Amino acid sequence: MLNEEKIKQMTELALLKKRKGEQMFEIDNYFKEDYVGKQMLKSFFVYTFCFLLIIVLAVLYNLEELMSSVTTVGVFSVVYIVIYILGLIAFELITYRFFSKKYDEAQRNLKVYNDRLNYFEKKFENKDKTPNIGG
Repeated sequence: MLNEEKIKQMTELALLKKRKGEQMFEIDNYFKEDYVGKQMLKSFFVYTFCFLLIIVLAVLYNLEELMSSVTTVGVFSVVYIVIYILGLIAFELITYRFFSKKYDEAQRNLKVYNDRLNYFEKKFENKDKTPNIGG
């Protein structure tokens, strides 16, 4: 005989695992500092690459102007460095907050999943072990 409550519980667990399982179990392999640090390192390289790409494009766009006045290149390089550093700090702060929240959410979802799984195992383990009288 099919137990409808057991099927319902198993379906809820499967849906939770399907929706958020990959993220939950991947993040669970890390400590929070390691996970956030890894993401911040990635964002550092992405930001640096994008910033350099924008600088190269700006230089290529204004190449004729820059070649006519070589003395202004030194002033622009200081401005670019300041913009890079301020942008990097802002980008890293945003990355830190975003991935800290993502880690915390994944840990909460994993706790809910594990609690439901333990509840399911305890509840139906006892029912499955009861002797079947009259059958």
